[in-house]
Amino acid sequence: MDRDAAIRLLESTHSFPSDHLFRVIVRDQPGEVERILGSLAALAGVEAWDGRLDRAASRQGTYVSLRVSLPCASAERVLDVYAHLATLEGVVRYF
Repeated sequence: MDRDAAIRLLESTHSFPSDHLFRVIVRDQPGEVERILGSLAALAGVEAWDGRLDRAASRQGTYVSLRVSLPCASAERVLDVYAHLATLEGVVRYF
């Protein structure tokens, strides 16, 4: 799906500005989750994760699933966050 189509889809299913829920799967290695959360916090201007973060370890402890709620002013911002996630080492999957 191209960017314009993704923006139209997001705008048809969400109201902006609003918080958007991002799901991120990360390898469970020392400091990895904190590094990724720090990067997302800097990008979104979030100072505290109170009520914005849920995490769950995989059964075997290999991965951590993060559910992160970030403020997004527009559909373009949502896509920018996804593009940022694509550049982060240690992120296995995001949706």
